[in-house]
Amino acid sequence: MVVVCYAQSGAKIPIDWLMPLTGIVNNKRLKWVKMPTTGKNAADFGITFWAGVLMAKLPPNTHFDIVSNDTDLDHVVGLLIDQKRTAERVGTKKENLPIPTAIVTTKTDLKLQEYYLHEYCLSLINMKTGKPAKKETLLNSIKAKFKSDNIDAEQLVKSLIKNGIIDSSNENKIMYNEQKLIQLANTL
Repeated sequence: MVVVCYAQSGAKIPIDWLMPLTGIVNNKRLKWVKMPTTGKNAADFGITFWAGVLMAKLPPNTHFDIVSNDTDLDHVVGLLIDQKRTAERVGTKKENLPIPTAIVTTKTDLKLQEYYLHEYCLSLINMKTGKPAKKETLLNSIKAKFKSDNIDAEQLVKSLIKNGIIDSSNENKIMYNEQKLIQLANTL
């Protein structure tokens, strides 16, 4: 989930952010929060508030990234860590384009590939008509699930193999490790 807190509507977002955000928007995992006032630290207070709300709602293994150049937000990171959460503030160099102040919080947003792996594992768990039995069917299933994200389906299959979710040593048949599938879906 991504929560963007902002006080002024003139925030600039780098174009390079649009592709990674596309999947988050399509999965309705983006929340824009405009602060009711535009005071000096309005967005900072919004971030602090949402970090607390999300900490209370989300599982203990949820990681928090506070995306901001404002080092004052290191205090929020410290409070999250004091509550046994993993958290860090991610900033940019001054020569980079400015970014809106945001809280990025999810089990999978640490790496985009992990996000897709997690989402696909959840999809496999919830499949009502059976999981893909052949590699070609698996690739087509991945492409269909993430069609608007234009991801590398072959890379996701490699991730499934690397994590022990599937075994494709027999080229004609995919075997699933249900225990690892459930474990990965619940831990990312």
